[in-house]
Amino acid sequence: MQAKWVVCVDWEGDGSFGGSFADVTGDVLGLALEHFRDLASGYMESARLDLELRNDDHRYSPPNAASPLAGSLAPGRRVWVRAAYPFDSLSGTAGARLAGRTPDLGAGLAWAEHGGGFEVAPTGTGVRATAQAGARVAVIDFGSPDVSLGCRFTRSGTASHGGLCLRRSAAGYVYVRVTGSAIEVREARAGGSDTLVASAAHAWPNGAENFLCVAMHGSDMSVYVEDDAVLEASSSFNASATSHGLYAGGAAGHGWRDFGGWASLFHGRIDAIQPRPRRGAQYCYVRAFDEMERLGAVTLYTYATAQLPQTTGEILGHILDYAGVDAARRKLDDGAALVPDTFSPAIWGVKALDEIHRLQDEEDGLVYVDGHGRWRLEARNHRSAGPHTGTLATVTDAGGGTGPYFSDLVWDDGAGNVENVVFMRIRGYTNHGLRTAWTLAEKPAFRASESRDFLAEGTDYDTLGGQLTPTANTDYRANTKRDGSGDDITAQVAVSYPDTATYNGKGTLVRVAFGATAGYLTLLRMRTLNAITYDDPVILRADDAASRRAHGDRTRSIEARWTRESDTALAAIRSRLKGRKEPRTTLRLTVANGSGANLALVLQRGVSDRVRVRYPAMGIDGAFFVEGRAITVSEGCTEVKGTLLLREA
Repeated sequence: MQAKWVVCVDWEGDGSFGGSFADVTGDVLGLALEHFRDLASGYMESARLDLELRNDDHRYSPPNAASPLAGSLAPGRRVWVRAAYPFDSLSGTAGARLAGRTPDLGAGLAWAEHGGGFEVAPTGTGVRATAQAGARVAVIDFGSPDVSLGCRFTRSGTASHGGLCLRRSAAGYVYVRVTGSAIEVREARAGGSDTLVASAAHAWPNGAENFLCVAMHGSDMSVYVEDDAVLEASSSFNASATSHGLYAGGAAGHGWRDFGGWASLFHGRIDAIQPRPRRGAQYCYVRAFDEMERLGAVTLYTYATAQLPQTTGEILGHILDYAGVDAARRKLDDGAALVPDTFSPAIWGVKALDEIHRLQDEEDGLVYVDGHGRWRLEARNHRSAGPHTGTLATVTDAGGGTGPYFSDLVWDDGAGNVENVVFMRIRGYTNHGLRTAWTLAEKPAFRASESRDFLAEGTDYDTLGGQLTPTANTDYRANTKRDGSGDDITAQVAVSYPDTATYNGKGTLVRVAFGATAGYLTLLRMRTLNAITYDDPVILRADDAASRRAHGDRTRSIEARWTRESDTALAAIRSRLKGRKEPRTTLRLTVANGSGANLALVLQRGVSDRVRVRYPAMGIDGAFFVEGRAITVSEGCTEVKGTLLLREA
């Protein structure tokens, strides 16, 4: 079985994958994608993509000045990988109807029209809605209500609208339509009721073709145009219906092509480009990581400024803001209220990824970057609510049926990940009010008109808030002699805090600019309205005696930065203890592309999805959460093998 693959690189660095050489799919000899959770620490690893590209003409060789990509072959370029199963180009004989048609990739599946009215365009490429009036849909049964799907959609200049049909049954359907100025999610119920669920302004010019995609996750629906999330909606209507496809609101010239179960598998940036010029086999390796890798090198000098109380989601959002993460590439649960009623602690001189891991521990949740390149926060109760309480697929050891199967299995009892004594150390605070938080010890010489920057860091206090604007002769002074004698030239000196957005919470950047007279800076200090120290720690403990007897003491200690209150800390460590006090079986399933159900399993099922694994001969029959996957593609994107990491639910 085969899927349709698209691999794009934004070589031009303009935020678009529409450049002349952006689509590199035709040059892909193979790819390997890995994205796993470390089950011992609980942290998600960065997704890693390795591409092998055909390079006979040295197009992908950075030293080649004759390459059409010369000057653009550099780390940091965005990469987007997506794949579809089933897939239908929607091309063929002009005038042919969709009803009964078998998709290009999807043996055993067929299109069904409801209301009629879809036919292959006169050009033979793509389908269009016929001239008949009234809404109509054409769908394929994907076998699952929770899938990601999309197509290339062209809007025509008519009053009726078109888009995608979701979860169609005799009771009606949910649909996404493009109006030209907005994108809407609506419910069309049998009997004529048509209700708006959600909408977002979005300009879609007549005649323009864009990739329109919808990812369904229980009642949640995310709508994407190209690789940008444009609308979030929630609808539980027809929640179990498994047929999805095209929607037309009436007679129109809209066009649809390249429809399929499009799943976005990777969105990240190039880390390395390594040509391998070997006679008779010119190729190039490209390695890329998702954005989590970049945040391992970003240092924080800040504190969260959201309105109190501050939740895990708000704090994570501030960290991502500081690290330069696109605000549109996030989907964060609120999480627990960690900081109740005072200044957030400073996160000063620490790596962003380390702080995200600390925050994840205090929430007892999960932070990762998904295949769309969106940062996700799953709060501690995320998996205990729908759709994670229902099974999205059943995987067995037996092929030949309609469901997915595995070809190899690695079993582990999970005892190595047990924790049965969990500590959390929290601290209260004392606000000492107005204080001098930092003083420059030396008295440096300045040339006339010279400017220097100093990074002021208060070491006597844990958090500084509300630095006072520097005042002459109080916070700074300058003289023509180092001992403070000579002429007083303070009036010629300007002192400012030019970048409190980048440096705040425990200090800030101080800029000193001398005027026409050279001299010495004889005083420089920083005062703050709020000088906070954190009190002696309070240590909260949760343990499970039965687990300790069975497995010995397995201790985890969490040094909280954000959590202030005992009840909040206890809730977090009790949650952690509940999920880790007993061994939870882990499985690594190898899934070959021997069936359409296997391809759909590998492409569509992602982190936190719940699946059932049945292997009666070994005594395995239970629910598992997906904790990661690997996909290997070879033979020019025709051979696919998947690996799923699963942990007992």
